Amino acid sequence: MDQEIVALIPVREGSQRVKNKNFRPFAKEKSLMHLKIRQLKEANCFDSIYVSSDSELAKEIAESEGINFLYRDPYMCGHESRLYEYNNYMLNTIPGNPVVAWTMVTAPLYQDYALAIEAYKNNSNEYDSLMSVIKYDDFLVDQNAKPINCAFGHWHLLTQELREAYQLTGGIYMAPKDKQLEWSYWFGPKPYMHEISKIESMDVDDQQDFEICELFHLNKNGEA
Repeated sequence: MDQEIVALIPVREGSQRVKNKNFRPFAKEKSLMHLKIRQLKEANCFDSIYVSSDSELAKEIAESEGINFLYRDPYMCGHESRLYEYNNYMLNTIPGNPVVAWTMVTAPLYQDYALAIEAYKNNSNEYDSLMSVIKYDDFLVDQNAKPINCAFGHWHLLTQELREAYQLTGGIYMAPKDKQLEWSYWFGPKPYMHEISKIESMDVDDQQDFEICELFHLNKNGEA
């Protein structure tokens, strides 16, 4: 596969649950954004790395780290725009038609991008895209306490008897830019499910997530 492969870091300055989470100090790192840029550089498997944002702070960090900055209209960073709108907007700012890997700053414990790219290349004849997943082997109920993937009472199963299922993570999504624009989504109807560990799958969505990920990151580096 000779197609260029690039990393896209979407980032915005506002955060509803964790104030300024992308730019505040994280563990002993300058910020989640600094950490993600370093992880992508150290992976040494991308032809280019892009940061997409309307934030001047994000632009300053990108430029100081030698990363390409793509300006994003403020509307495409807010809650009024729909996911397909801002995804397509960001894709259209990337030059050419590379394979685009979405790499989220909110996944600080995931960094094995070279392995994901290898899996994407090795399976590109059979699958149209790649998404990172973890196995899900627990019981789900809806808002009315009705079982979704199981049955209660006499028919209750053991977890190992549940139908095999997977949970989508924010580690990485990959597909050619033109196909993502066609789907208006990160991956297509036949994605390769790239399984990662539960620790790698952790996503910083609230303050508790932030603190837990800090502890895991420090522990991994022998600093906890």
